[in-house]
Amino acid sequence: MNEHRPTDPRLAADLPAVFEAVFLPAVDSVLEEIRRRKADGAEEGLLVWTETQAQGHGQHGPWASPPGGLYCGILLEPDFPRERWPELGLVAVLALGTVTAELLPPLTGLDYGWPNDVLVNGHKVGGIALHGAGEDGLVILAHLNVAPPVEGWEYASLVADGAADTTPGEALGRYAAYLLDGLQRWHDEGLAAIARSLRARGLRNIDPQSGGLIDPEQTLAGFFAEVCNEQH
Repeated sequence: MNEHRPTDPRLAADLPAVFEAVFLPAVDSVLEEIRRRKADGAEEGLLVWTETQAQGHGQHGPWASPPGGLYCGILLEPDFPRERWPELGLVAVLALGTVTAELLPPLTGLDYGWPNDVLVNGHKVGGIALHGAGEDGLVILAHLNVAPPVEGWEYASLVADGAADTTPGEALGRYAAYLLDGLQRWHDEGLAAIARSLRARGLRNIDPQSGGLIDPEQTLAGFFAEVCNEQH
């Protein structure tokens, strides 16, 4: 069920029925909105997206969130230990990167910034973040710059950098579907399968067993350490 539907067709998304979809034209942050709804009884599968955030959250700081981008969050209630929650960060960034690759023209330079960023021609175009919600909730945030909101915008975007013809709603629909597929693959085949796909798409120095970088100091759990202990 969709609680709210966007009136702007650029923001409309065809989402898998498993999600409880909520669109808000503007919000302080998708993360805080999901946390509030979780505290009020929302369950796994809640998906919130918006046209703009006043105080968007990245993994370690704010995320600029003007109109023209995809800003969404999905609530999960994992039934496995918190120390494994960071593995879902790789599932999510692979899903976002796959969508980006599909929407860009052939031969556009797509790459990953380990472990949570997607790059186009060497510049960040999107990323994911993991945060806790309550005692048992995990929020996967995804941000993707689709169209530049103003001329001369300093960040990469699909439309400006890759000449892609797409909308935030189309990107969200594809991302949600790929995330579901990735979660199922992770469940069936483990983290190594996700790491292999990231290696095949350009993240060459990832360890296929641990999901971290081959450099032993660059661990997946270390980067997403907050989510292992974070409760709100």
